[in-house]
Amino acid sequence: MTRAASAAAILLIVVAATALFYVVVHQVSGLWLDVALRPEVRAALEKSLGDQKRLRSFDPEQSEAYRLRFEETRKLINRIDVIRLNRAAMLRRFDLTLVAVFALVMAIGGTTVWHRSRRAEEQRRREYVARFAAWQEAARRHAHEIKTPLTAARLEVDRLVSLTHASAPMTDVQRAAESVFEELDRLARFTREFSSFAAVAAPVLRSEELNHLVAEFCTTFANAWPELVLRFTKSAPSMAMVDRDMLRQVLANLCTNSAKAGAKNVTFAVSGAAIDVTDDGAGIPESIRPRIFDPYITTRKIGEGMGLGLAISRKILLDHGGDLTLVDTSASGTTFRLALHT
Repeated sequence: MTRAASAAAILLIVVAATALFYVVVHQVSGLWLDVALRPEVRAALEKSLGDQKRLRSFDPEQSEAYRLRFEETRKLINRIDVIRLNRAAMLRRFDLTLVAVFALVMAIGGTTVWHRSRRAEEQRRREYVARFAAWQEAARRHAHEIKTPLTAARLEVDRLVSLTHASAPMTDVQRAAESVFEELDRLARFTREFSSFAAVAAPVLRSEELNHLVAEFCTTFANAWPELVLRFTKSAPSMAMVDRDMLRQVLANLCTNSAKAGAKNVTFAVSGAAIDVTDDGAGIPESIRPRIFDPYITTRKIGEGMGLGLAISRKILLDHGGDLTLVDTSASGTTFRLALHT
């Protein structure tokens, strides 16, 4: 159970206990008043007054004690009369007091749950950023280790082609060279991806209108994925502090993933300081959903990608003071939410 869920469970228990306390106390208080105001009680007290008068005449030596007891009984009868006259008002005040206590408990409990939830969310974000920094360092080292022998290998192949130009059939040499260059280009692409992941820049934030930004993205990138139709319906104006280029990179990463998941349509919806990106692709396998934002998590075949796009995209949103979350995914499509700060 998560910390937020534990806090919510505690709040539910406190609310239930407070409600039970309210019912019990309300019932007991009503019962007490009913007993105190029964006519038989007042009649018994009035009879006691008469008895005390008679006792005073029979026992003059205890006259003062009977007089004091008589006064106390009369005061008690007067209090009962006051309670009878003000019974409704007293119950109303009592109910208001209990309601106030209940509301106070609810407010304290709700505030506690909210703060615990916020702390848990902030802790989760800090842990992800710390892991991301470790992943970046690993990527930086991998890129450095690959880049040097990659460059040397390419130079050696160029030299080999030059040396064999005159002594071997060019067709065979070119075929071999092209095959080697193809593999070297693949290594170079992976190296660039490592380097890009290792050097996610800090955003330069400016106030942007999200509807305009998303509409511009759809127009600019309309033909970037031939198999995709980008759809956007303008909503109420919404301003947010964003780095325009980095946000476009996140949207492009999501569209690339949608295209590779077999989607035909990607729909953008702006609501407040959030952008929902929904496709109609095959969805994300359940086995990798908990780790979808970790680097190197991908369903693609070896050589088709390194699974860095979502990790980079989430880091960009965290650097914006927001977050990238998976809202929903199934066999009929997937929705991601880009949450931003206004």
